[in-house]
Amino acid sequence: RTQVDQGMQGMRSSVVFLACMAPLACMGFSPSPLPCRLAAVGSSRRAASAHASPLRASVGDAHDCREQPRGVVLGRRAALGGAALAVLGGVSAPLPAGAAEKKLTGLSNEELAKAVEKDIVENQFMVTGKLTRGLYDEKCLFTDEIDTYSLDKWMDGTQKLFGNDYSHMDLVGPVKVTADKVEFRFTERLMFNIPLLNPKCPLSGSLVLTRGADGLFTNYKEQWDEPIWKVLLSLRP
Repeated sequence: RTQVDQGMQGMRSSVVFLACMAPLACMGFSPSPLPCRLAAVGSSRRAASAHASPLRASVGDAHDCREQPRGVVLGRRAALGGAALAVLGGVSAPLPAGAAEKKLTGLSNEELAKAVEKDIVENQFMVTGKLTRGLYDEKCLFTDEIDTYSLDKWMDGTQKLFGNDYSHMDLVGPVKVTADKVEFRFTERLMFNIPLLNPKCPLSGSLVLTRGADGLFTNYKEQWDEPIWKVLLSLRP
């Protein structure tokens, strides 16, 4: 009975914590001025990237705030930590088009596996956004259990939300490479850059990077081991 009571208490704490974060999360995905964000907090929103996702979020007019495409989209970042964008100043400007690196085509399977492993082990790319851009097609789409984003949006959003000394990812097993895809398993410990709250949660799953005809990655697909509701309930201050 004691264990059950403790479990219920933990669940209640998670629900209260998420409820407190909800208003900030709503504001975080709107590029509108702060008064417009506050007036629209009660509305249902779904963040959508103007470049990556065909979806658009419709929000009723508030102080003459018109419907418009949403800015930075974070997917798991939206579901778990959208409040960080509100606290950190909202949507950032897109990266310049000239940011693209020379594309690394013609790599052997062994070379590609080493390059991806370096991004995991050294660059910690899934929590820092610092990936080897030369491995990716500029039109690569990044998809997790929540939504889909463009390359620039994913890099920028990941760095803003998880770029801290606590967030960390680990490779579980080998990086597997074929002519069509690269895949590996991962575990993460995440802390969201939200002052005063800094919520934390663990996450594990697999990542599949689909390759195009030139060998570059054209699609990034995360698959989590736990359903979204369990991930949300695992958030702790």
